[in-house]
Amino acid sequence: MTGPDQTLAARVLQEQPELVAVAEGTSAYGELTTALRPVELSIDGRTYVVAEGDLLLDRDELHLYALRREAARDRAVPDPAPSVPLEPSASLTGISVGGSVARWEDPTSLHYCVLEQSFPTREQYETVRDAVAAATADWEATCGVRFRHLSQHDGAEPSSPLSDLDPTLVFAVRFVDAQGQFLASAFFPTSPPERRRLLVDPSYFEPGLRFDRVGIMRHELGHVLGFRHEHIRSGAPSQCPDEDTTDTIDLTQYDPRSVMHYFCGGVGTSDMQITALDREGAQQLYGPPLPGDGG
Repeated sequence: MTGPDQTLAARVLQEQPELVAVAEGTSAYGELTTALRPVELSIDGRTYVVAEGDLLLDRDELHLYALRREAARDRAVPDPAPSVPLEPSASLTGISVGGSVARWEDPTSLHYCVLEQSFPTREQYETVRDAVAAATADWEATCGVRFRHLSQHDGAEPSSPLSDLDPTLVFAVRFVDAQGQFLASAFFPTSPPERRRLLVDPSYFEPGLRFDRVGIMRHELGHVLGFRHEHIRSGAPSQCPDEDTTDTIDLTQYDPRSVMHYFCGGVGTSDMQITALDREGAQQLYGPPLPGDGG
């Protein structure tokens, strides 16, 4: 049986278990397992690989990701699940689910907490708490979403299921040592509840960090709202990371300064501000800012 707590990749492979062997026989899988180094996260004891710089794939997702990449490069290889998006799988560039763009059903109640006990120091917790608050305010001034920090849950044990703390909590922000494989990592609206966490690596706190810390959170919250990386598009420099574009929808023309663009090939920015094109694309999904949120 499948359930709402499963990833979409897990559902596909549970229904078609033979695809695991097919995936492991593809050249794409070999390339991915060579290039991507697994990280044992202490959150739930599971092993993930870091793909696309700041997105985490579990074993099922890696198999489906490889199949999709192989199908994209070789027309003789059928797409194993044409109606199911990759996970992670949305210029701005949106995620397509059955031809529709994925978004939060209720974007006005994006409640979160920042798990203080997961951070080594109070100072680091406060740095992240304040950066996330500033980044959420920027997105609220961009489109019709509303975040709310439920700080009364910040003191909870990091291992506590969010549903046990408060059924209205959508995600948690927490520290995890990912061995420097990303500065921060987030999730998409299509992710199951237990994967809805914004992770912060120790490298985020390094002195002289090249990137703006609030900008990093703006970028990660863009993923939370359903946006893929901007540099995956055809107009991006060839030096930018090669990422799968299956199940994406272009919401605007290519924007080399997008908040969702990596700093690569001489484009992108280190401050990761939300641009006019970002604003245009975000409002296609979520409408204009809500009353009281600027604009």
